[in-house]
Amino acid sequence: ETRNRILDAAVEVFNRQGVAQTSLNDVAKEAGVTRGAIYWHFTNKVAMFDAMINRLICPLIGTRQRTSA
Repeated sequence: ETRNRILDAAVEVFNRQGVAQTSLNDVAKEAGVTRGAIYWHFTNKVAMFDAMINRLICPLIGTRQRTSA
């Protein structure tokens, strides 16, 4: 649940400020967690961004594969 809350917050903050301008502190504040909680789930901002993208894309890939089968 915390991981998903962090990823949801990352989407919001990245959209608002841009990825380069967003710090892990910004995401932590938006998610209502500490930076330590972010580091528990992700090694750095790049890993968090990758997880966010994978969470968005993987369901779409699965849907496409089911419809083309």
